[in-house]
Amino acid sequence: MTEIWLVDAFADAEFRGNPAGVVLCPDGLPPADRMQGAARAAGLPTLAFLHRLTEDRYRVRWFTPGKELNICGHATVASACYLHEAGGVDDALPLVFETGAGELYTHRVDGGFAIDLPVMRTVPITPPPGLEEALGVEATACERAEDDILVEVGSVDDVASLKPDFEALAAIDCRGHVVTARGGGADFVSRTFFPALGVDEDQVCVSAHCKLAPYWAERTGKETMSALQLSERGGRLSVTLAGDRVLVAGPAVVRGRLDDLP
Repeated sequence: MTEIWLVDAFADAEFRGNPAGVVLCPDGLPPADRMQGAARAAGLPTLAFLHRLTEDRYRVRWFTPGKELNICGHATVASACYLHEAGGVDDALPLVFETGAGELYTHRVDGGFAIDLPVMRTVPITPPPGLEEALGVEATACERAEDDILVEVGSVDDVASLKPDFEALAAIDCRGHVVTARGGGADFVSRTFFPALGVDEDQVCVSAHCKLAPYWAERTGKETMSALQLSERGGRLSVTLAGDRVLVAGPAVVRGRLDDLP
């Protein structure tokens, strides 16, 4: 575990989209405490640790600075980008990533990479006490998946101007918060907040779009939708709902080895 490669996922250029570190582990994945320590030291939103099993199959685990994740789409896209762009993997070869939550699949598409994930459906709930106050905005709808709370607000400007109280958000019993609205030059926009994981705002969150896809498909009548994440770095995605799967696609850029970067 000597090299961390930095990749900007869902980015048209360097320093856009969501950064992730990719660590190749040829001798097998290290103990969890070593991976957690490396993620804390790197300070990136997520590190993906990969062990190659066959030419097209990898074991993967993901760590934020504060916690291991059960799924991380953007770091998997970053891993696929690194493997195809710098790791010598054939562009025509789809990849399989074995995770504790099942298999994930990626392939190269025009202009970027696509990841195939399980859909995550939400159910309506009453906003938990303190949620609207912590976000600083009124919810027009509130739903919950197993891990995250999804909040629809009245306008794109409401999403863009959010200045949450992260300490208050972290105290609410869930993994994170997905705030969304229709429009904004796309079918929908969003921002995602995970202070309980040590990441106040995730620049582009793929797993959130596994919830946003069925939510907005029902409201727009579309299976394929364009999406923008209105974080500081921003991100552009295409989202397709296909039964019990969601295909999330977008561009990615290998920035280089972390130790070599200024």
